[in-house]
Amino acid sequence: MLKVSLRQIGYFVAAAETGSIAEAARVANVAQPSVSWAILKMEELLGLELFVRQHAKGVSLTAAGHRLLPQARSMLRMAEEFEASARVQANELTGALTVGCYSTLGASYMPRIIAEFARQHPKVQIVIHEDTMDDMLEKLASGMVEIALAYDIDLPDDLLKLRVHSAPPHVVLPDGHPLLTQPALSLADLRDEPFILLNSKPAEHYFLSLFDAVGVTPIISRTSPSFEVVRSLVAQGLGYSVLVTRPQSDVTYDGLRIHHRPLTDALPEQSMCTVRAPASRMTRRCQAFQDICVQLFSKRNDPVKAAS
Repeated sequence: MLKVSLRQIGYFVAAAETGSIAEAARVANVAQPSVSWAILKMEELLGLELFVRQHAKGVSLTAAGHRLLPQARSMLRMAEEFEASARVQANELTGALTVGCYSTLGASYMPRIIAEFARQHPKVQIVIHEDTMDDMLEKLASGMVEIALAYDIDLPDDLLKLRVHSAPPHVVLPDGHPLLTQPALSLADLRDEPFILLNSKPAEHYFLSLFDAVGVTPIISRTSPSFEVVRSLVAQGLGYSVLVTRPQSDVTYDGLRIHHRPLTDALPEQSMCTVRAPASRMTRRCQAFQDICVQLFSKRNDPVKAAS
């Protein structure tokens, strides 16, 4: 017989995420003494101190608390999935799905995924965390995010990955650039041009590796971790860039036009994949998310335009 209840685990997670017993009680809509007593009883049953209590400063997790938090979140998610399955009517999914997304992918892919998910599973709420790669991996490891959308570059080997889309790199040029007369370009054609580098992780490593592969050293004139800033800098005539994702519009945020040319070099494509933590459980909501990603993006040019 289990001695620790799901209610106690829920209070533990709420206190850990809010840093306050009082705030956890407010979130759970119960009296503060009830939460405090439940957590103390849980610590007694486990024989562990989960929080450091600081008068008037809330609570912070101990080392043991940090180790147990991902498992606690997973248990709550499994309990929610159990209840949702019991309430299923005509195979409808319910509940919430927390999704992480590498920031560069967000605007081009997530809205269509969310819209299709809402059409197929209207009773599921998708909560998005759009992050840097490092932050996204941390949230996957902690259980804060159940599944994520990311590029398959420099990902830890133990992650559970499913490739859903691949696309080749292409050149981005400003309006009026002399090289626009050519239907395709090599990186060698650009060796004397100023290069604008998307330097967010892991994009920077990938794009620089393309130049290494063909023995060209780019003249890096400017860098930005923002996909849209890079596009706008190109549109302003400050250099060229090499990107993979291509939105439907070739007009930048500041109203200028950019142009795309395919690369003739034999270069590795960049793959987009769904990612889960090694010990995570594949819930029906996660499976539905993966299925929709494959359904929408397994064809290379849908919805991202091919460079031309």
